[in-house]
Amino acid sequence: MKTLTANRDLAPRRAWMKSLTTFALIAALGGISGKVASGQALGPHRQFGALEPLYAYTSIDVGPGGNRVSLQGYGGRLWLNLAPFSGPANNVIGKTTLGLFALTTPSQGNSGLTLHQYGADADIHFADRPLIGFFDPYILVGGSAIRLNVAGTGTGLATGRSTRFALAPGGGLRAQILNRFQLRGEAKDLIIFSNRTVNAGKSRTTNNLQVVASLGYTF
Repeated sequence: MKTLTANRDLAPRRAWMKSLTTFALIAALGGISGKVASGQALGPHRQFGALEPLYAYTSIDVGPGGNRVSLQGYGGRLWLNLAPFSGPANNVIGKTTLGLFALTTPSQGNSGLTLHQYGADADIHFADRPLIGFFDPYILVGGSAIRLNVAGTGTGLATGRSTRFALAPGGGLRAQILNRFQLRGEAKDLIIFSNRTVNAGKSRTTNNLQVVASLGYTF
């Protein structure tokens, strides 16, 4: 009788302990889910990479008189998050993403100028949280090889092909859409070194505006 009475007395306590354990597990899982959702909302530091088709508008300086040729091009970019390689410390590598891209710009109008560009951009995401809960700003610096082909004399440039090196400081905004897509917009100062030899036989280093927009699938 004593054993039966003891078991009856312990039954409510066991039920209470079971409920408390269940509640603790639910709370823990809820906390983990909240952290994951918050991490996804941060954007750039939660996906490993993205594949992006891109559009580019480039205003090319083609002469000492300030003449410019506007070109529209397209290409692709592989975006990689360097945070997994930064270690446990909070450092600049953990806030950096790397974009490897290729861009082609066919001749438009009567300029006779085509441009092919291959390079990489390092993007530093300096904000810990998206602005207005949506926009993730970053500064960037890039380097690329630019292949120029001048087929006509409409630009005042010497005809023929040449390859030049370019640096591109600038800035951009990234917006995460759902969990698997991102929009990015960038403005760069495309600095092309000794980029063209004009008919007079001179070469110049020029500043050229480049605006890039892309839609990426993240993974």
